[in-house]
Amino acid sequence: MKNARERVFEVDSPAFWHKAWFLPFSGTFIVCVHNFDLSIDVVRTPRFILTRIWLLLMTVLVYSILLEAFDIIRQQTVLKERAAQQETLLAIQRTQYQQLSRHMETVRQARHDLRQHLNVIDHYLSSGKTEDLKSYIEQYRMTLPPDTGRTWCENYAVNTIVCYYGEEARKAGIDFSVRLELPKQLSINEPELCSILGNLLENALDACRDCTDTAPFIRIRAREESGHIALAVDNTCGSAPIEENGQFRSTKHEGFGTGTASVRAIAQRHQGVAEFRHEDGIFYASVFI
Repeated sequence: MKNARERVFEVDSPAFWHKAWFLPFSGTFIVCVHNFDLSIDVVRTPRFILTRIWLLLMTVLVYSILLEAFDIIRQQTVLKERAAQQETLLAIQRTQYQQLSRHMETVRQARHDLRQHLNVIDHYLSSGKTEDLKSYIEQYRMTLPPDTGRTWCENYAVNTIVCYYGEEARKAGIDFSVRLELPKQLSINEPELCSILGNLLENALDACRDCTDTAPFIRIRAREESGHIALAVDNTCGSAPIEENGQFRSTKHEGFGTGTASVRAIAQRHQGVAEFRHEDGIFYASVFI
């Protein structure tokens, strides 16, 4: 009974519990309909006793099958979440590869052009035309491409996550503002902090893509000091998320979202806090660990 109770209470499906009561009610109703006479002589008959035992076993069997179905559904949900995380990681790796390829191509072209520029510079130097050389160097500096490879912080893993979502925000026309003061070695393990940041940025990106009446933006602020990490992600959010019992309803599927719940769980494991609020079309997420 204790095992069954724990498994049942792990099921987060209000719609199911609104209907589950019908099973025991149906069994009791069948007993009452087919047995008007509950005198002691009738109750003691083998037929009556065997019928009740069979009905009890059928009820237990039905609930056992339901519990097994819940476990299967829960496992499928976990596998789905893992698959989504793997897809995100693959997308991050593809973005890194594309950025690296563009960087290598830019370096190759720059190396080829540099030979020509050195010849021109050598000609100006040999001719003593220093003023013309300065003018040429200034013009050449104006033609250099901007440095698109950003380093947001010293930690490589966090920087990779921010670069990926920054590129996605740029493609969607979302203003992306970042200020990170994180060292190379973090006070918590990198996968947990990347999980927090990735969940918050994914939710922020989805909310900004749905904004049509305002200019969307995402602001990220993070700092580590004396072994404590403070992280804040603010973003435009047209409609306030639905919250029930401290959990937010998912906008992608039925039931509650897993992103903010995962962030809260990681913060609690480190004796920290995670707070979320929506105000004036902006969603504020704050995490302190």
